[in-house]
Amino acid sequence: MKNHLALPLVPSRHDQAAFGLVAPGLKAALTLGVVGGFAMAATLTTTYALGLVNGPWWPAMAQAHGHLQLYGWAGLFALSVAFHFVPRLRGEPLALQRFIPWIFGLLVAGLALRGIAQPLEAASPSAGWRGALVLGGALELVALVGAVTALGLTLFGRRGMRQRSALWGVAPLIVGAFASLALSALVNAANTIALAYPGAGGIVPYAGDQANVALGLFGYLVPLALGMSARTLPMYAGLDPFPRRMLWPLAGLWYAGLALYLASLASGAPGWTGALGDLLMGAALIVFIGGFVRALVARGRLPKKVAALAPEPVAREHDYRSRISQERGDYGPFVAIVASSYLWALLAGALLALDGIAGLFGGAALVSLDAIRHSLALGFIALLISGIAPRMVPGFSGGRILSAGLVWATLWLGDSAALLRVGSLLAAPALAGLGAAGTAVENVLFGLSGPVGLALAVCLLVNLWPAIGPRQAKTA
Repeated sequence: MKNHLALPLVPSRHDQAAFGLVAPGLKAALTLGVVGGFAMAATLTTTYALGLVNGPWWPAMAQAHGHLQLYGWAGLFALSVAFHFVPRLRGEPLALQRFIPWIFGLLVAGLALRGIAQPLEAASPSAGWRGALVLGGALELVALVGAVTALGLTLFGRRGMRQRSALWGVAPLIVGAFASLALSALVNAANTIALAYPGAGGIVPYAGDQANVALGLFGYLVPLALGMSARTLPMYAGLDPFPRRMLWPLAGLWYAGLALYLASLASGAPGWTGALGDLLMGAALIVFIGGFVRALVARGRLPKKVAALAPEPVAREHDYRSRISQERGDYGPFVAIVASSYLWALLAGALLALDGIAGLFGGAALVSLDAIRHSLALGFIALLISGIAPRMVPGFSGGRILSAGLVWATLWLGDSAALLRVGSLLAAPALAGLGAAGTAVENVLFGLSGPVGLALAVCLLVNLWPAIGPRQAKTA
């Protein structure tokens, strides 16, 4: 009988060659995280804690940090995985393959220009820095539109997506994510042009920056993470599949909420549209994550569909448990990291819903939007990448991670960074009531979050690097 739990741990030479196309993107994403986004976060939090925020460079760097994290570290990593995974999900080769190296190169160059030029333009305005910002935005636009075109041609290939049931179930999440990515590239190009005005001072206007963050996080990364989780998590963690009939309604609910949120930004007045958008996104996220958590709680028991097909359920149960034990030794607590990431997403969903309810009744937001964003970006996305990548990338490349022990380290570092960053924001009102002592505690928590997050990025890079470029993947 076919082994329904088997995974392609040692891919064919053809698969290894195909992975070689996207390996540079994964390496670039990990590098951008260490030397760019997470390094900026460490600089921002430590200088704030030490009282060294004494110029416009700090808010400019904060905007650049957010952009690099969303579209560089997490965004480029997710895009590279999509280039490898979507064609297999679609049953078609990736379109425009010869342009993929150019897409990676242009995107990295554009992100580098943004990360370097924006803080320097704020600190010491010059036409050179403003020109670099506009050039960076143009490079990102070309790269991301090219990436979405390649993925779009792959998705809407010769055969209809309905013929691929695995893809059809998550199609609205995947298509919506890539559409949001293309739209974000247009918004970012407009933002960099706004930065070119001498009076801008290196700061993107509020509405433009918020739209860019919303499209990157709520439009691109979160839906793509949910869609990929629905397809890959049952396969890589041996779980019951996410109920397919729920995916389309939940995707519709999520994107309806995002559309209302973006409309409130465009109007310049949050009002009921923004509040309803928060509530819809929060409700969709709670239901999504509830389904994933329920499947994870059941891990350790043979999935129902496999058990029903097995001629010897007791023997299959034993084999299933043995496999889980072996994977824990090879890949560390990757499932625990994924479970932790879902809990952070669940928290973000609850906070979004609470803010939405408060807004609909005319009240102010109950929690900081920054806390919700970091619960998703640092708690959900960063931990999800840290959990699934050590298990998934070796399956793509045929290599091995450096150490299962480093996966344990990413579990503690990732949760600690999220707890420090989100916890300091949620606890800020209570700590403010304690006077100077409370402010000092808040500064310490906030200050530590950046360096701990940087340690997470370094740990992940060191652990994944051998798996991304394994020697055994070379072909004759």
